[in-house]
Amino acid sequence: MLAIAADISRRLDFEVVAQRIVDAVIEVTDFAVATVTVREGGRCRRVATGGLADGRIGMTTPWENWTVLLEPGWLVGTVSYLIPPEAPATWADIPDIPVSDEPDAWTADHGLVVKLLDGDDDIVGFLAVDEPRSGRLPTEDTVETLEVFAVQAQVAFANARLYTVAQHQAQTMAKLFDVAKMMASTPEFAQVVPSIVRAVQERIDTVEVSVIRVYGDTALLHYTGPDRPGLVLREEPVTGPLLALADEIAATGCLVINDVSARPELEARLHPRARSLLIAGNQDKGSLFMALSVTSDHEGAFSTDDRDFLRGLADITAVAMRNADLYEEVRFAAERDALTGLRNRRVFWVKLRLALEQATGDRPVALAVIDIDDFKSVNDQHGHDVGDRTLVHVAGRLEGGVRETDSVFRIGGEEFVILLPDTDPRGARMVLERVREAVKRSRLDLPVVTISAGVAVAPLDAATADELFTTADAALYRGKRAGKDRVEVE
Repeated sequence: MLAIAADISRRLDFEVVAQRIVDAVIEVTDFAVATVTVREGGRCRRVATGGLADGRIGMTTPWENWTVLLEPGWLVGTVSYLIPPEAPATWADIPDIPVSDEPDAWTADHGLVVKLLDGDDDIVGFLAVDEPRSGRLPTEDTVETLEVFAVQAQVAFANARLYTVAQHQAQTMAKLFDVAKMMASTPEFAQVVPSIVRAVQERIDTVEVSVIRVYGDTALLHYTGPDRPGLVLREEPVTGPLLALADEIAATGCLVINDVSARPELEARLHPRARSLLIAGNQDKGSLFMALSVTSDHEGAFSTDDRDFLRGLADITAVAMRNADLYEEVRFAAERDALTGLRNRRVFWVKLRLALEQATGDRPVALAVIDIDDFKSVNDQHGHDVGDRTLVHVAGRLEGGVRETDSVFRIGGEEFVILLPDTDPRGARMVLERVREAVKRSRLDLPVVTISAGVAVAPLDAATADELFTTADAALYRGKRAGKDRVEVE
């Protein structure tokens, strides 16, 4: 999914992105059919399809045909609706699905629709899927995956709107268009910043240039000025005069101060040579999201063209920032367990192999394989909600009990692993005993649980990742057989 997200983040044509998304849905999920439809006033138009012999791109349907499907009782995720056979649905494509008596069977009258929302949470379209290859209703993981794709479609839709504006401006400002293409070539925003600054400096006579990202009450600035060659990264609190300025830019989109001496609360924050100030920004839900700031050593230095250029560049910069955010969200989701927030099995094996490359007799690497004792009884006696909260509790105790250099992973079910670099068997036992005792200190609203752990050390006990895991796992099960709630070191 990470590679798909990176590919999508490089594309600014929404219909191309929508087709890439439906292809990815079919590739990654259980569903063999997927479509993306966008709202256009009182109708919806299909812009992408996959898995249908006759895709009927461009087909329109009444808006009301979709809204009747959004019953709260059919909500199965954050924005996903599992449409039951009895729903008043008018499906454009009726799949040929065999009839089944199984309670979780998918029928020809089922549907799954995911809302696409804009920044104001208004519906801009839908991702719809059908024909699961398994013939079963979707799992929670499948719904989560579909909603990740929906987020990508939403960002692509917003990007497409912004890029349309940028393209119009770029017809008269070739440099702006060149920068926009460069921004679209990478999901890493840090790689884009120098080109943004350079484009401003080539187009406008400046003293200072700042690329600003606002996070609540903090602003992160990439800054360059006459006394600071290169880019300097710094944080500033958005309070007092800066908060008022941020609100002003969010409301107007662009602010010109022809004589900064008329704004003494701002003048003190600028370079001594600054005489005029131009700021263009982009807002998100009424608050300033980002801004580009330029100063000149002349009063009234900025023309209408300068304002248009900086405002257009700010729009495109906002697209690059949102693309970077999406890339980071998807990267995080690809590396983390959704329930506990711990890094997952895939990342564990990568980290383990890297750690073993550094392991020596003087600098051993310990691996602990951990299992919650009798966890099935927690689910059976208290329900899966308590079971999930117990898993989160154990994950927190594990992370809180290890050292800063150690790494905790959830590799499946009630099984966890801890990677302990520069740790011999005695040191590993000390850490695991501390963790084992911490887990037993349960919250009042959760059942008390215990853990068993098996520990192996490389290169003492094994040389490869597979061998080390197998050895630690065998130690774990020796501990289980010996009575549980114990640490067994190879």
